[in-house]
Amino acid sequence: MSRIKELEGGLIVSCYADWSINPYMDNDEAISCMARSCIAGGAKAIRTNLEHVKAIREAIKEPLIGIKKIYKGGDTESPDFRITPTMKEVDELVAAGADGIAIDGTKRERYDDVPLEVFIHQIKEKYPDLILVADVSTLEEGLFCYKHGVDIIGTTLSGYTPYSKNPIKFGTIPAPDPDYELISELRSAGVERVIAEGRINDGHKMQKCLEAGAYAVVIGTSITEPKKIVKTILNDCNERG
Repeated sequence: MSRIKELEGGLIVSCYADWSINPYMDNDEAISCMARSCIAGGAKAIRTNLEHVKAIREAIKEPLIGIKKIYKGGDTESPDFRITPTMKEVDELVAAGADGIAIDGTKRERYDDVPLEVFIHQIKEKYPDLILVADVSTLEEGLFCYKHGVDIIGTTLSGYTPYSKNPIKFGTIPAPDPDYELISELRSAGVERVIAEGRINDGHKMQKCLEAGAYAVVIGTSITEPKKIVKTILNDCNERG
């Protein structure tokens, strides 16, 4: 049975690290301890990369959403990546213990010859109880994925595709505001569940996302990436100095 109701109104923490982002924490022990700490603090669920799904599954009972970033040509420094783009990654995430999976729901070129709508149908047919999230960057993409059977639309990639309404660069400090407008547009267009993700770094912004209609909110680096947290604090200090 899908655990989707457990997410409603809550905070999902993205416990994500790979060697290109934080090599010091890219190990099962660090990530599972981080996940347990976030759950102890009140998070309703965890989102993480394939490499750490099994360890976190053993550490927590709460819902676990898995992803796998695939970089074009294997270059992890490249901004050209897709989120869980093929059934291979889906099967691996399910086998590792994920309750839900986020896939790339953008209109960008795919990394296989399977159209996005066919991919969605294949996943839902094979894993009917799996929570399926489509990470998108525009209203058009969100409506397309929702029409074809995705359970939740995530605003994760808003700003991070060249055709986004307000394109930005990953890791920009200070971060622009979350895309409250996209959340509201998706809900107004009939999308039942929207997960707000991206550039949410405090409780006030989380609340604004929920007020805009978000079903749940994902926060990642502002909680789980010490390097970015420190850089943000120092940037704020220098601005006021």
